[in-house]
Amino acid sequence: MRFHDYHLKGYSVLDSGSRIVLNLAYDYPGTERQESVVVFEDVACYHFKHTASAILTDLEEVNLDALVAEEAVLLASLAHDHGLAHWKTDAGQYSETLRNLGMRAWRLESAIGFSGFVIAGNVVGTP
Repeated sequence: MRFHDYHLKGYSVLDSGSRIVLNLAYDYPGTERQESVVVFEDVACYHFKHTASAILTDLEEVNLDALVAEEAVLLASLAHDHGLAHWKTDAGQYSETLRNLGMRAWRLESAIGFSGFVIAGNVVGTP
């Protein structure tokens, strides 16, 4: 999906966290305003940092095992502090369980500090 330079107008966490909706807009002087919605379904885990004034530079599907390995410390902390669906012992077990459930992973990046990831069963977007 291509949402380069779209502003994050807001996002919603719905259905007890199992659905994340990103509301995006491409809104620059001299161009026609375009709006897009990205919906992550069957969400297992997500983490966003610095969402204020975010302008997306990338929304890309990444390797699930690699993302879990890179975020292992954060995921362990989330599991300990808040509980994390499908987490039992460690990042290796978590990755295997997510893979067996057919989960996929996406990274979101921004030029202005925003970053994050979503682990979910599916994503649907309207460019």
